[in-house]
Amino acid sequence: MSMTIPAVQARCAMLNSSASKQLQTLFVSESWREHFSILSDTLGFHLSAYTEQGEQILSVGSHTPFCARVMSCAELSRQCDTYCTSAMMGVLKLTQPLVYKCYAKIMSFAFSVEYLRERAVILGQGSFAGYQDFRDFMGLIESCGVEQLSVTTPLQFTDADHVRKVCALVESSVNHLLYKGEESFTLQQKIETLKDVMGRWSSSGREEPESHYEHMLTQLLALLDIQSITILSPDRQSGRYASLYGMKRDGGPAPHLTLKEHDPVVRELGNGRPSVSYLDACAAGRQDFSGKATVFYFFPIVVSRKLVGIVAIFDSVLSPGDMNIISSFCRQTAISIENHRLHHDLYRKFDRFAAISEVSKGITSIVNFDVLAQTILERSADLLRAEQGSLLLMDQEAEALLLEAWKGLAGDITEKLKIRKGEGIAGTVAALGEPYLVRNVENDPRIMKKNLMRYKTPSFVSVPLKVDGRVIGVLNLSDKEGGEPFNDEDLELLQSFATHAAVVMERNQLFAQSETLKRLSITDPLTGLLNRRYLLDRLEDEISRAGRHGRALSILMLDIDGFKSYNDTYGHATGDKALIIIADSVMTSIRAMDIAARFGGDELVVILPETDKALALIIAERLRKDASAAELPGGQDAATGILMTVSIGIACYPEHGMTAQTLLETADKALYRAKHGGRNRIEVYS
Repeated sequence: MSMTIPAVQARCAMLNSSASKQLQTLFVSESWREHFSILSDTLGFHLSAYTEQGEQILSVGSHTPFCARVMSCAELSRQCDTYCTSAMMGVLKLTQPLVYKCYAKIMSFAFSVEYLRERAVILGQGSFAGYQDFRDFMGLIESCGVEQLSVTTPLQFTDADHVRKVCALVESSVNHLLYKGEESFTLQQKIETLKDVMGRWSSSGREEPESHYEHMLTQLLALLDIQSITILSPDRQSGRYASLYGMKRDGGPAPHLTLKEHDPVVRELGNGRPSVSYLDACAAGRQDFSGKATVFYFFPIVVSRKLVGIVAIFDSVLSPGDMNIISSFCRQTAISIENHRLHHDLYRKFDRFAAISEVSKGITSIVNFDVLAQTILERSADLLRAEQGSLLLMDQEAEALLLEAWKGLAGDITEKLKIRKGEGIAGTVAALGEPYLVRNVENDPRIMKKNLMRYKTPSFVSVPLKVDGRVIGVLNLSDKEGGEPFNDEDLELLQSFATHAAVVMERNQLFAQSETLKRLSITDPLTGLLNRRYLLDRLEDEISRAGRHGRALSILMLDIDGFKSYNDTYGHATGDKALIIIADSVMTSIRAMDIAARFGGDELVVILPETDKALALIIAERLRKDASAAELPGGQDAATGILMTVSIGIACYPEHGMTAQTLLETADKALYRAKHGGRNRIEVYS
């Protein structure tokens, strides 16, 4: 062992040295760049990573157009470095993330991460909290002579609460992957260290304790003046310790010996005695010892506080020094056996971790929830080699499990599968939040039911999908390939994957809900066009931009002709459908840079950035023709006087108004002239 200790120490020093740069190496890897890119694209924040010294490790995606404008100016760029560097260095001293607004009014966040005692800072840069911040930003870059930013699509504003949610999502995702990576790295450290410590064992992970017993006996027989030596191994079925392997100095057969589990020798060795000796077996009343031997010594081999072997020495009187040497060999053999088991367990855990990492790869980036659920089920089935399975999600209001994905189930079963919480096996798993591992459904005391015909085997496993203690669903797998029952290792493997899968599913649903709420806050619920409040804010911004750059701007105000008569004839429900069709026609006819909104009732307004009167007339005429040609419920009926056309009023900046209110008023007056001039026509304010 004296030869292996320096090697182990050198190995540990090398591993600690390599760990010092692990985080930087991790962040520049292709898989981590892809992970950061997915987060950046999904959340709309530019993400970057920095060392504790403020050196950039990673930057994914393009800077937001706002940051890019600021950084294009050397003076502003220096302020960026000072401001954000100060925030990043400050967050290293905090116990929680920092959400802040930089000097350019851009909402940002920063948080620190740690991996193998190495720290770094993640920085996220997004949009503005509101229009005033955007105006201040535009003024800032204008004061430095930076070319103004051209905004052709609706701005997405981000308040501090939303930034905190995005920050929490990024932090959770990054820390989760770092934790898994640290587990893998630490596990590999242990495996490499064990290989050095175990010496001759490390070359073959398949060696059983018997081979090490043989090695020990050979060494003892050569080292000490021993005539005969034997190893006794436990036989749990017979309740005895019986001779497993023996040697004699003269080459003859070693005496055979058997000890019952309750024998005084076994009991004393199991209770911690370093040795038990019988110098005269007959005198001591041990007439059950076979053979002619009269001198016996017994030494324990104890692994994890269990007596796994007994060394028996026959017909040799041992000195105290000899007994110490034999005890040392027994302890070393016990350590070797324990290391062998640990070595095997570590490799098994490493293989399991690698399997979970493999099946988990890619599910984080799946956007479609149905595809995500089916992928989770398929990969968990592959992990446990199961031929059938189902994934059920909890409907919290109905307190019932609904089938979301399945594998190998008949069609009629999938149609009616709805399980109330607390009912059946899956319902019980959902109610208790605890997994079920059933080796045989017919004799399991929790179930005791005859196996159904649709299942090949009576064994299955069912685990809850939990997030923060809440059960969001249940994952069931059955019919293991080969017909063998599921075991504890299968359950542990599935639970590890289910924990990660549940978080991914919850995050997927929360992100979809946040996107829906954001869209609803700025859109008209009937037509899907932008709403009046958002229109007024955008018109103010577009007028301000046109004024700064001396560019043209026009607005169109549209009113549907004959809409009241149409409603009276066909009813309001049909009228709503017609309004939706007209709105869709408008959206199809305008340009990508134009902004269409429902102003009220059957009035629509379209903002035309960088558009003068002549071009506005061309666009308005296209809108008028397309609206008149739209196919409406009930049809266009000239005989009844119900003709669905549009009248359009045009107002241009700056000649027809310098403010949003004035432009809307002049466009409305032009619309009034168009409607009273015969309808289905266009008028420019004059």
